[in-house]
Amino acid sequence: MKIKRLIATIMTLSMFGVMAGCSASANKEAETSEMKKLSFGAMSSIDIVPIVIAQEKGYFEEEGLDLDFQLFTAAKDRDAALQAGALDGLIADEIAISIYQNLGIDMKITGQTNGAWTLVVGKDSGIENLSGLKNKKMAISENTMIDYLSDYIATENGVSADEIEKVAIPAMPARLEALKNKQVDAAILPAPFDDTAVADGGKALAKIDNADITISAFGFTQEEIDTNGDAIKAFFAGYNKAVEYMQNTDIKEYEDVLIETVGYSEDTRGNIVLPELKLNYLPKVENVQAVFDWSKKKGIIDKDLKAEDVIVDTFVK
Repeated sequence: MKIKRLIATIMTLSMFGVMAGCSASANKEAETSEMKKLSFGAMSSIDIVPIVIAQEKGYFEEEGLDLDFQLFTAAKDRDAALQAGALDGLIADEIAISIYQNLGIDMKITGQTNGAWTLVVGKDSGIENLSGLKNKKMAISENTMIDYLSDYIATENGVSADEIEKVAIPAMPARLEALKNKQVDAAILPAPFDDTAVADGGKALAKIDNADITISAFGFTQEEIDTNGDAIKAFFAGYNKAVEYMQNTDIKEYEDVLIETVGYSEDTRGNIVLPELKLNYLPKVENVQAVFDWSKKKGIIDKDLKAEDVIVDTFVK
């Protein structure tokens, strides 16, 4: 009888153990199902570093967000993923935003990133100042923000945009190589390509950042804003935590992320200078409108877009 009672006790405890295990598993599944979900795409650049850090530090999870972060090496692949419905949001320049709108994709600007670009002239270009760009060859990516910036820099310095010979070289490494090999006189490059160009003997003539003009922005579709706004709020809460971490932490603590994510070489370790980092904020309406108007003038889009209709202030503090 004692043996029977012992077996019964063991079986009862085993059942409790199984039930407890099932309960824990169910709780974990429930917790996962309660996580807000979001898919987000971007090109590898300085702009994405806070997102990568937010993922590594668990800031998105703290905000209850399960983020599917997708990195792309070409804008066309990012755009294809967007059109296929694989992305809810992305980082893109405002030329791309205008194109999405023109295609009927109601992409809204929900903030802007902290990227920066540098106008670098070749070692033997003979260009000493920005007015010296007249009749010189500049490598660009056609119908992109770089194309717009080349016109912007020229006109701001008394040179007609028509007086610069634009050479379309879509791939960034090829653009850098063309500058190095003296096939072009100047190029607008992001980090770390600008640092490489200067190390090769080039000269940095101008730094373009979001203090003057919006280079890239956060975009989410209006449908996603309407149906999944809490997830977008969680995304920016996690992003802002990462920005605050970077603002208050020695760059040495996250330098590995910069090298692995952005593509800085090991030689730059200890000498990397980041653009000013800010919590998510909105671009100036007039800056966005200028880009939209340029897109229309260039024939990239045919719609008359109003910046105030495309900018959404829901996700800024």
